[in-house]
Amino acid sequence: MKHEDVEIRNTETVGRELLLHLIEYLVTSDGRDPEITNLINSTRIHIMPSMNPDGFEAVVKPDCFYSKGRENSNFYDLNRNFPDAFEFNNVPRQPETVAVMKWLNTETFVLSANLHGGALVASYPFDNGVPATGTLYSRSLTPDDDVFQYLARTYASRNPDMRKRNPCRAKIEFPGGIVNGYFWYPLKGGMQDYNYIWAQCFEITLELSCCKYPRKEKLPSFWNDNKDSLIDYIKQVHIGL
Repeated sequence: MKHEDVEIRNTETVGRELLLHLIEYLVTSDGRDPEITNLINSTRIHIMPSMNPDGFEAVVKPDCFYSKGRENSNFYDLNRNFPDAFEFNNVPRQPETVAVMKWLNTETFVLSANLHGGALVASYPFDNGVPATGTLYSRSLTPDDDVFQYLARTYASRNPDMRKRNPCRAKIEFPGGIVNGYFWYPLKGGMQDYNYIWAQCFEITLELSCCKYPRKEKLPSFWNDNKDSLIDYIKQVHIGL
């Protein structure tokens, strides 16, 4: 049986908790739930619960929009630290970034997700681009845009809050719970663009909570809202990407 490689990676609080729950769910369901057993037997699943442990530990007194934990111990945002396809990114490569780049070179990943917080939306590449119109709200689309939109909708459609247009009451709405990263806000050195260009891996970014650092009693509800989406997303590695 051919095994396809899928990677799920987190840089923030809610995603860390979700991925620990996902690991436990997969392990305890293997051999008991036929659906999960088949998924495990046919898929190499790589899970990194925290890409930025130093940033996580730096958050002493978190609130919804507290941003200190966004950076690593050297004060670099790891999601701005990768090589960029559209412009030169001359920031010093951080150890965490280098480790992920080496990891991507040693495996043949087909599908990937990067978990964040601070919004509720599935964002797809590109995050950077060459402005075609000179306006802020333009899109930067990959040649595989139809596939990326399908992957983003697959995740968002199973999340009861993400599929709403504006669950966080933000200035911008997300029809269907998805958005092109560049249309939302352009960024240089992002991880999902690097995965697509350099690792030939389909990655989307999942923003999973309006509040970056929710109260701990809220965490179980995030697992309930995202469990089906996570499992369905992993299954997409077998659609022939």
